[in-house]
Amino acid sequence: MSNSTAASYYMPYYSGPVTDGNGNPTTGFTRFQLALFNRTGKELGTDATYNVEQITLALNTAKRAETDAQSALAQAAAAQGVASSALSQSAQAETDALDAKDSANKAEDDAQSALLAAQDVLIFTMLTSSAQWAKAAQSLDDAALMAAQSQIWPSLLLQSSPA
Repeated sequence: MSNSTAASYYMPYYSGPVTDGNGNPTTGFTRFQLALFNRTGKELGTDATYNVEQITLALNTAKRAETDAQSALAQAAAAQGVASSALSQSAQAETDALDAKDSANKAEDDAQSALLAAQDVLIFTMLTSSAQWAKAAQSLDDAALMAAQSQIWPSLLLQSSPA
């Protein structure tokens, strides 16, 4: 490597022939490549220890990422299991609620039927009772009338006695 000043960085774009008649690079093209090489910072060189450290770091990072991904996958599977269980419990609760609603509707219908039957019995009892009271009252009236007709009243005695 050589030290260069700012003035030595300038190199116009090479527009001449790249190779000579034998296929070898021309002097002008070689100078252009050298100037381009110098302007772009020259070659970095290779450091095997640095490359090994970088590769090891990349491998360790990849292993941690794989471990994290496996852990996340296991957690996702567990969460999916919990969600599936919650979904089935929710479906069962919905089914139970619908069954309870059906049972409540049936119980309400049965209660309405029982109330209607009790109402019919009460109406029948009241009508029967009223009819029996009316019949009993009529019988009492008839008995009183018959008793009154079969009695000998004092006024009748006066009319039938000879005076």
